[in-house]
Order: sequence, then structure tokens, then C-alpha cells
Amino acid sequence: MTEMHDTTHDTASEQPMEGKKKTPKIKKVVAEGEATGAEETAETKEVKPRKNRRERFPDDHVITVLVDNPKHGACAARFDAYRTGMTIKEYVDILSKEPFNRSMGLNWADIWWDTDPKRNFIHVGPTEIERPPPAPPKEPKPKKKKKAEVEATEGEAPAPAA
Repeated sequence: MTEMHDTTHDTASEQPMEGKKKTPKIKKVVAEGEATGAEETAETKEVKPRKNRRERFPDDHVITVLVDNPKHGACAARFDAYRTGMTIKEYVDILSKEPFNRSMGLNWADIWWDTDPKRNFIHVGPTEIERPPPAPPKEPKPKKKKKAEVEATEGEAPAPAA
């Protein structure tokens, strides 16, 4: 038979197994006169501009709505708040209050999304622009026939020409 290990012994007196030793943490010593991260002053700290940060439009720039509301749900309600001729500040003030209660960052995200060249829902500039005419409707694609319909028409004789 195999021997069973006794689990009732005191483990505090045992030495740790080989390879399981903890390495002591080394504390970093800061020499006198050196500035740490928390003690840096404005003179020693260089401010780097953020990358990929979009500029905000000036508050007095005017919104021109270029398309009918293309959105659904809560997004549509926010889009309906746009009015041609209103300023950016007016729009942000409307969305910051009831019933929207949106933060500044979310308001600007909406404006940037709607002015994106891929979407071009609104235009923001120093003056209003003329709304472009709507795009002509697309022609519908011809419907494809199903295999059963194609096979049925192949077996029929062509209609006599008159």
C-alpha cells in the first residue's frame, strides 16, 4: 500500500521548497535635489500636445442641417435638436439640459460624428451654407430568377412572332 502524508504538521517551521523563494523588493533611492513625479514643478515638466485630439468648433459657428433626420431612437431626438442657423453653443446648451442631460464630451462626439465627411449630415462654419439638392433615387437592380423558374421557362416553346 501507499503511504498517506500527514497533513496535521506545522507548516510554519518548514523551509520553502527550492525555486519557491520570494525575491526581496528593492526600494528606489532618490538622491537629494532630484524631483520625483509628484514633486515636479511647472518649470521642469514639459507639456506635450495630445495626439489625435480633434479641435472643437468655435462657439459662435453656425450649424447648417444638410439632410433630413437619418437616425432612429434617442439619436434621432438629438438630431432633431439641430436647427439651421443655430450656433454650436446653443446646441450644446440644449443637450446639456433636460431631457438629454449629456456631458460635453458626448455632445462634441455627436457634432464630430455628424460633420464627418463620410456622413456629412450637418455643416459647421462661420456662416450658413445652402443645402445641397437631394441625390436622385437609385435605380432598382433587376431581380434574379430562381432556378426553378429558369428551368420551367427553358422547357417551354418560344412564343410565335406576330
